[in-house]
Amino acid sequence: MKILFAKNNFAGPISGADETAVNYAIELKAAGHQTGMLLVQPPHDSQPLVARLRAADVEVDTLASAAFSTSLAAGRRILISAMEVFSPARDLILSKSRRVVFNLFQQYHSSCCEYLKRSNPDVLHVISPDPGAIMLIRAGYDTGIPVIYQEVGIPFHPPGFEEVYQRFVSVMPLCAEVAALSPALARELKRVLPHIGPAKVLPLISLDLNHINSSHSQPGAVTFGFSARLKHLKGPLRLLEAFRMAHESCAHIALTVAGEGSQRQEFIDKSRSSGLEQKTRLVGVYKTLEQRAAFMNSFDVFVLPSLTEGTPNVIIEAMAHSKPIIATGVGGVPDLVTDDVGILVPPDDIGAMASAMVRLASDPDLRQRLGSAARKRYERLFTPAMVLPLLIDFYERVSAKHSNGSNGHGSSLVTHEWLNT
Repeated sequence: MKILFAKNNFAGPISGADETAVNYAIELKAAGHQTGMLLVQPPHDSQPLVARLRAADVEVDTLASAAFSTSLAAGRRILISAMEVFSPARDLILSKSRRVVFNLFQQYHSSCCEYLKRSNPDVLHVISPDPGAIMLIRAGYDTGIPVIYQEVGIPFHPPGFEEVYQRFVSVMPLCAEVAALSPALARELKRVLPHIGPAKVLPLISLDLNHINSSHSQPGAVTFGFSARLKHLKGPLRLLEAFRMAHESCAHIALTVAGEGSQRQEFIDKSRSSGLEQKTRLVGVYKTLEQRAAFMNSFDVFVLPSLTEGTPNVIIEAMAHSKPIIATGVGGVPDLVTDDVGILVPPDDIGAMASAMVRLASDPDLRQRLGSAARKRYERLFTPAMVLPLLIDFYERVSAKHSNGSNGHGSSLVTHEWLNT
């Protein structure tokens, strides 16, 4: 089969949607299928995901020029400045600017249609709800190519994104199928968008990097790890406060953080004012698989205190490295973190997170037991061997249904825990 993955752009090295699309494309290529990646905006020359795709012989194409992305970035900076100066009119400025951006992306509709006619994929797999994705879906529909849209988050989230998602909902009926990364996300899609129809569950593929030799956690300390954008919704400051509380009764703990973002400096300042500067380490953003493996092996327990989530790749990566998990029970996280692999806490309860950290820091046998179960759950749900048959069967059904109007029933030989949930 020929499967074309499509996104507006690559958001960066720590992006669940990017990682999902790239892993799908590479693993399907390795299994003998023809795959490609179409981006509306050109990626940076140093983008590591592009290097991974090209190393796997996956073709990467773009529709817009570098000048378009540069102009868009400049426009965003002007918008941010305008909202700061005219704060009472913030919502109006934001709404009007989003309409302008939406119209800019629609200008690429014709060139996208021409590209799709030339490449003629069996299916077009679109990931992430944004103005670029709206154009991609319409172009696929207009050229007669079955479109699969995959939701990686919670509909209408994060807060402030509702207007964008409402516009995106208008093109969902043009898709041959709508999918989600986990059962909880599929149920939420059905609840808030009942007219779209039930979403199929397509788990992400997470790479097993345990074969890469790398450093291990600090001797004598129980180290907690966090990897995400350092922004409010990911909860880095809440994690730091929970770590401070846990440190009062467990002085032998440490915290290592990967990521960049708007709260980085505030995180540093608060760690200093709390007297924890020597116990917290910020390592920046990992860009290669080797750096990712080194980070995953640098801690004992993974913590994700997000206020909103989809199905976080980083939790599954930690599970693949046999790490017990502490996470907030939001979005699709409860599909990943069951009682046997970690501890779920409410998103607004820093005390509960601190208590979970103390519990795991004080009980090495529990860490070992949860970590071992986490690895087994990863092997059961997210390896290429478990996900690829489900993914290929799904594509074949969509293509066959589009070509000859068959009922699209899948193979009875395909099995996965989430297949009928």
